[in-house]
Amino acid sequence: MIIKGGSRAAPNQLGKHLLRADTNERVKILELQSPTGNLTEALRDWQVLAGGTNGSKGLYHANIDPDARYKMTPEQWQRSVDVLEEKLGLQGQPRVIVLHEKEGREHIHVVWQRTDVETMTLRSDSQNYRRHEEASLALEQEFGHEHVPGKHAKRDRGKQPEMPKSEITQAEAQQAERSGIDPRELKDTITGLYRQSDNAGALRTALEDHGFLIAKGDRRDYVIVDETGEVHSLARQIRDVNTKDLRQFMATIDPQTLPSVEQAKALQRDAAQRRPDAPAPAQDQPPPAPSEEERARLETNLKARHEGEARKLRDRQETERDNTAAVIDRDVAEKIEAFKAVQQGERDRYQRENRKERAGIAGWFAAVKDFFMPGRAAEEARQRQEAAETFERRLEQERADHTQRLNTDKYNDLAELAERHAQQRREQDARYNEDLARYLREAEAARRLLAEIEEQRRQQQLEQQRTRDGPDRAR
Repeated sequence: MIIKGGSRAAPNQLGKHLLRADTNERVKILELQSPTGNLTEALRDWQVLAGGTNGSKGLYHANIDPDARYKMTPEQWQRSVDVLEEKLGLQGQPRVIVLHEKEGREHIHVVWQRTDVETMTLRSDSQNYRRHEEASLALEQEFGHEHVPGKHAKRDRGKQPEMPKSEITQAEAQQAERSGIDPRELKDTITGLYRQSDNAGALRTALEDHGFLIAKGDRRDYVIVDETGEVHSLARQIRDVNTKDLRQFMATIDPQTLPSVEQAKALQRDAAQRRPDAPAPAQDQPPPAPSEEERARLETNLKARHEGEARKLRDRQETERDNTAAVIDRDVAEKIEAFKAVQQGERDRYQRENRKERAGIAGWFAAVKDFFMPGRAAEEARQRQEAAETFERRLEQERADHTQRLNTDKYNDLAELAERHAQQRREQDARYNEDLARYLREAEAARRLLAEIEEQRRQQQLEQQRTRDGPDRAR
């Protein structure tokens, strides 16, 4: 069972997310402890209360997502919320519970009011990651679910050295909607081809046999382009392989010899046209080009519209990039603080054990020995100092490694976002070129239609003139 969450503000945005019916097959409010009877209004009221405290995040939002193998009963959902509430120290606080169902899987969102109205302080959210894992473990044991090891459980660190990450990103989910390719099946396929390949050349051949082309990405060494023209990071499609290991495996292929993303897309389009089921190309010759004046006017108008849309797209992308970076930075800071707290616990335990060795009768004997054997006492003191310094160096190195992993994940997420933004800009440019060609064709068709109408009108006028003049005048 996976439990995630944290303190936050922005009640309006959260309310929209909880009630979204377009991305969920079913949305049901299971509980709403508010006299307003309206979810979004309740969240706004709870956030307003935070203004009377020294904090700014008046809400605590959690997501409870059990393994897909287990079907939860209403009583189990309720029990899950109660246990998590107790672990987080949010007992007695107003809350809302919303159930989401998508592709047959259910999960719930819970939002609590953090402000304690009696003391006008915010309920503490410290050590929340550890509390999530404690609640998850307790519920798994109670419900008989298989345990998912957590990062902050000391006995599980060897099983799971890194924090769990979402297998499917938002960008990959959007790609799946456009291409119809399930991202999990795609990763299964690419991972299988990688494991069956002895070297980079064999992997490239295997990918091409399955309809994928390796290309040189704008920000990555290697990407793959599928038959629909969608671009995927090769490193993200191979499970349990990091970017460094993949780069070593692919070292025999120079990225500069690979086609660009646009070239790979063109190759995929050409291959699609050569397939037996591809539609036959139109045989009609394109109409003659419109006049230079018409073309210039169309291009000017379309270019102005395209530039306006491009500015709006850049503004949206910059806002998304800034918001995403801010969310990631906040998440990284919280995870670092949680890691420091775990290390502080180790440090406190280490110091207690050292003090215990020199307390009571043992400490009295040590003091007597130090008095009569000062040289030996000095040596033991030096050894204790070295042990303490070694202990601190280990903690510092673990903290540096943890921070580096978090920053690497941040870089990869932002690079993925930049790749998606670049793809959006390329698609916008392609639509502009398509619109221009279509408008020019339509303008030519309209010009020819007007010419035909004018010719018909002229013929009608001539016929009417002959009718008025009579046969003799006509001769």
